[in-house]
Order: sequence, then C-alpha cells, then structure tokens
Amino acid sequence: MSWRIGLLATVAVLSAAKTQAADLSSYEATYDLRLTHASSTTGPRAVVGTLESLFAQTCDGWETRSRVVVLLKFRDDTEMSNETLFSSWESKNSEKYKFTVRTFRNSEAEQAYSGSAALTKSGGRAQYDVPPVGKEKVRPVIVALPRGSLFPVAHSKALLSHAERGDILFSSVVLNGASYKGPRMMSTAIGPRVASQNIDASSAIDENLLDTHFWRMSTAIFGVDEKIEVPNFELAAQLHQSGVTESFEQTFGDFALAAKLTGLRRLPAPACVKR
Repeated sequence: MSWRIGLLATVAVLSAAKTQAADLSSYEATYDLRLTHASSTTGPRAVVGTLESLFAQTCDGWETRSRVVVLLKFRDDTEMSNETLFSSWESKNSEKYKFTVRTFRNSEAEQAYSGSAALTKSGGRAQYDVPPVGKEKVRPVIVALPRGSLFPVAHSKALLSHAERGDILFSSVVLNGASYKGPRMMSTAIGPRVASQNIDASSAIDENLLDTHFWRMSTAIFGVDEKIEVPNFELAAQLHQSGVTESFEQTFGDFALAAKLTGLRRLPAPACVKR
C-alpha cells in the first residue's frame, strides 16, 4: 500500500533529521496519528494510530527504530489494522546503510525484508533480501543507485544545512529502504526560519529539544524513473534546529494523515562519543 511506504519514508527522514551537528542528542519521540482529509468515494473514512520513533547515535554511526500502528475504518464499516516495524543503521561517513522492514495486517505477518547498501563517488547499489511468497529461500533484489544518491542521515544533514543558509529548495535522490523498488526523488521547499516560540508542552515532552528556531518544509516524493507531475505522496513538516519534528501531515492522494508530538525524551550518548 502506497500510504504505508510513505509513512516508512517519513519515519526514516524524521528520525534522522537531527544530525547536522555532532553535539545534538539522541532521542525518542511518540506521535498520535489522525485522519485530516478523506475522499468522498475511496480510501478510509477514519484513521487513528501511533508512531513511536527512536534515533540514537552509536559508536560507528546512527541507529533508527520505529513502530507505526494504525486502525483504518472504511465506508462499508469494515476495519483493518496495520503495524509496521522499521529499523536502520547508517555509518558515520554515510557510505554504508542497513535496514529491516516488517509489516502486519490484522496481526498477521504480511511482508518482511532486509537489505544493505553502499555508496561511492560514482553511485552505488542496494541489495534487498526478499523472501518469496510461500518459500523460505531469500531472493536478492539488486538496485542501482544513481550518482549523488544519499542515505537518510546524510540527506537530513544536507537539508538542514540548506535551510540554515536560507535556500528555498533542495532536491536529492534518497534511499531509505521503505520500498524495495529502490530510492526516491525527494524535492523539498523550505520556508523561512522561524524564531523559537513558547511551547505548551506536557511533562512527557522535553521542552529543551523544542526550544530552537524551526522551518516549515514541504516535500514531494517521486519514484526516480517516473515521468509524472503528481508526486506519489507529500509531506508537510515543522522541523526544529534540534532535529525534532514537532508535527507533520502526509498526503496520499485520497486521504491525509496528521501527526502530533505527544512524547519526547532525550537519550544518553554512548560512552565512546566525546562531548
């Protein structure tokens, strides 16, 4: 389902978006997910869910873990639950990447694959280890990565760097592993820098991670080889200098989901990281 691939892409981007500066902290975040727009003819009429996301600096790179759980209700009164587990690791030089995806529909395993990728100055390649349906043997799927491709952490560092310079647009090919069809073209419009504002936060939210200036960004996501004008999905987010996304809304054509931050805590840096 394209909406689930879109959410996975969002998780990879949001979880990695805090790595512009070496002194930024690792964190855990929780979001409530709600339907904000529905088609009058297709798609769900109600969606509720949660997104749990972790971003942690390790001794040799960055680790991301996330869990998305949603309940969808349709016009014929049927319901469907979906759970997606995503994890990734990116090396500190952003040349190597690993990822794992597992999905469940109505508590039944639906899809599972893992993969790895490597980049060089001339491009790179990704290998997806995808189990065929009804078989145990894994079949590798090899995808070429065009020159200039980025992994999520490197992309987020570049995005924040462009925002700090006052650029209004940044586009790049990004591989996050959310779809075994390969990388995506992500084109982001960057709004003006906004000064820090008073945060009406609960005790579950570490206000220090939100006490920074931020930008409102709008990203359109396309398949790399697609010749279309309408993106597969779009993401509007409020991204803080700290790297925390306070809120976001994702549009999938016939419906849109909004996420509100409900929990945020800082994680300790590993002992190997100098402060």
